[in-house]
Amino acid sequence: MSTFWNSRKVLVTGGAGLIGSYLVEHLVREGAQVRVADNLGSGSLKNLDSCLSSIDFLKLDLQDLGACRRAVEGRDTVFDLAARTVGIGYSSQHHGEMFYDSMSISMNTLEAARQAGIRHYLFVSSSCVYPDGSLIPTPEDAAELNRPESANSGYGWAKRMAELLAMFYAKEYGMRVAIVRLVNAYGPRYHWDQEEPHVIPALIQRLLRGENPLLIWGSGRQTRSFIHASDVAALIKLVLERARDAQPMNIGWVEETPISDLVAELTGIADFGGTVTYDASKPEGPARKGLDLARQQELIPDFVPQFSLREGLRQTFEAAREHYAPNGDVQSGVEEWAPSVSRAEEAKESISGRLTTYSD
Repeated sequence: MSTFWNSRKVLVTGGAGLIGSYLVEHLVREGAQVRVADNLGSGSLKNLDSCLSSIDFLKLDLQDLGACRRAVEGRDTVFDLAARTVGIGYSSQHHGEMFYDSMSISMNTLEAARQAGIRHYLFVSSSCVYPDGSLIPTPEDAAELNRPESANSGYGWAKRMAELLAMFYAKEYGMRVAIVRLVNAYGPRYHWDQEEPHVIPALIQRLLRGENPLLIWGSGRQTRSFIHASDVAALIKLVLERARDAQPMNIGWVEETPISDLVAELTGIADFGGTVTYDASKPEGPARKGLDLARQQELIPDFVPQFSLREGLRQTFEAAREHYAPNGDVQSGVEEWAPSVSRAEEAKESISGRLTTYSD
């Protein structure tokens, strides 16, 4: 543990979310004075239970510049994790909405930080900036070759434009900026009520609902790279400590997991006794999706994830089971169920049977 964070005044936007909440915990443990700004649209104060009494929490709409100014006041370091994030089904039909919402959050937060004289700033981007058909594993310069992936075009363009703005601000105003791109973070603090969620929570929801047979689009041979949100948070913290330029950096882990292996792990954890069916006639997305991590490995050569995929999936499954059925009364074959009472006011329909494509 370094002394870098001791008494440092840090803002984490999106700090009640899947990754941000773990980052806040890491920072508090290392002595930082942490403020969180979050509208709780996809985050939860429950994610901050372990450290809520030790931080300053602001419920704010970061699409408002005035709110961003309030958030950065008195800070010296900013982690910008706030964004509008949804599943690919929704994103692919709402490019304008996704671009506007995500871009306005990024622009306002960065401009407020500039006005406040923030010296250290980290922006969390996404692998969605990479064009369709990019080389796998994908190097950072692939984003220069073409437009972002078509399915997440609005979100991808928003992230790419925010990256450029952060680079320009670093050069023009002397801000020390770091930019990270990630893919497929997962963990027990996922926003379980979100519509059309990503691969792991979508599959867990269907298992808890008792779908049988369990239909998986594609062959199951397609591979994805997964990393626990706590490990992502640890990486983000180290990148801000060590990075010296505003060049984008892929972060994650090198291991690629076939979707069939992911399904096997989760059906085992769920003690699923039904039939799993793969439909190769259905779309399955890219055969591989993974990032070239050479820059990360050069900057942080000693990084090793603390959570294996098996342990992380077990944590995530148990969190979902507690959320949907806190009394343990989920039964095989149940078509619908209500979220736990403590989350009822946040509940949305999120368990549609059409969630059968696993290609985040």
